[in-house]
Amino acid sequence: MREQEAQIEIQNFREATGKDAQQFFEDILLYNYKILWTYVVNGILAIWLISQPFLLDYKSAALMKSDIISGVTVFLIEIIAFVPRFALVRWGTAVVAFWLLLAPLIFWSPTPTTYLVDTLVACLFIAFSVLIPGLPGRAGIQLPGPEKPPGWSYNPSSWIRRWLGLALALLGFFLSRYLAAHQLGFIPHVWDPFFGDGSDRVTGSALSKSFPISDAGFGAVAYVLEVLIGFMGSRARWRTAPFIVVSFVLLVLPLGATSILLVIMQPVVVGAWCGFCLINAAALLISVPLAVHESIAVGQFLILAYKQKNRFWQFFWLGGNVLGYAGKDPNRTRWSIRQRWAASYQGISVPWFIILQAIVGMWLMARPDILPFNIESANCDHWMGAIIVTVAAIATAEVTRTARFVNVIAGAIVIILTLTFALGSTAVLISNIASAVILIITSIPKGVIIERYASWNRFIK
Repeated sequence: MREQEAQIEIQNFREATGKDAQQFFEDILLYNYKILWTYVVNGILAIWLISQPFLLDYKSAALMKSDIISGVTVFLIEIIAFVPRFALVRWGTAVVAFWLLLAPLIFWSPTPTTYLVDTLVACLFIAFSVLIPGLPGRAGIQLPGPEKPPGWSYNPSSWIRRWLGLALALLGFFLSRYLAAHQLGFIPHVWDPFFGDGSDRVTGSALSKSFPISDAGFGAVAYVLEVLIGFMGSRARWRTAPFIVVSFVLLVLPLGATSILLVIMQPVVVGAWCGFCLINAAALLISVPLAVHESIAVGQFLILAYKQKNRFWQFFWLGGNVLGYAGKDPNRTRWSIRQRWAASYQGISVPWFIILQAIVGMWLMARPDILPFNIESANCDHWMGAIIVTVAAIATAEVTRTARFVNVIAGAIVIILTLTFALGSTAVLISNIASAVILIITSIPKGVIIERYASWNRFIK
């Protein structure tokens, strides 16, 4: 199978560049020679990891064994991967790095030093095995072709479209590690910017303690993986590395859903709010519409590949090219800061009706604290408010503007729940019915769609 894939890749390479198989393999050898230094760096990092248990007081035999075994494993992987035909073995380094991110959480690291060392080394392993040299097995070679998807007015994979999502993921990573430090016992108190001791109550609650590992620490792992995957691939990765884009989306969407679920459970189960958790949730809600464009471009690319009799899985894992005109990314070297900022969220707009929907959702989440009545109506408003805000955030992306219709259903549910649980309070009744009516009315307009998305335009209603 591997030989067959290699032949297909050579054929694609020949058609795109005019080079023969011999030149193809020479390019691979030359590229591998240029990146040998990354193997050496990872080998040094592996030795550093092996030596750490003998230099620091880990206070955990399990973590000592984990670091030693992980270091030895990476060292052997890097030696084997020196041979070009075994380059795919370097994915093993990334797997070990993932384990290092989780190990301090699984074994509840007694010291912050161990947690810091494992996280830092894991990120460096991934950087020097995947990010800097390029995806293992690809030898830095990718087919030339269009940067912008056919029929699109912009490139959703360009670096200027990625930086905002990466910045938000980094924010989530640092805040989550701060909360994890409290859960792991490294710091006695968590400062909350809005709710006094709210963060302490949430991170130290029975809900948080019910998880086998620190939930904040696991969030930090997810965020750092989001950052690392966000850096993978070129600015045409929608066609050169589709599986990377799919992995990125599969990481962002579940992380966003989990974050929203945990935010909903804070007032319902714990009876308190966590300020930094809300900031993380807001950052994720912004990240989702930023990421969804690229996934649609990948879907279109794979459908075109299938229709043009190309191998679906071949293109999914190795990328390729498809017929159809598409332009290049514009040269932004002379662009102003304002122009670059506008390009970073291209394809996203926040019309007045989406803003009103978000305000309605936030009001419903806050209503039980401002107009208290009973626990049943409070829980209903917490749940529905968070769902409404989430839908509104998703609808800010032009490609998912149709999602706003979900809030019509949400408005109807709010009316039903209010008539069921809040008939005894005139203030709550008026507030919630008015909120639901506003929500339903503001779900009707579509707003102006500025960009073009090829075949996806017909799904934007």
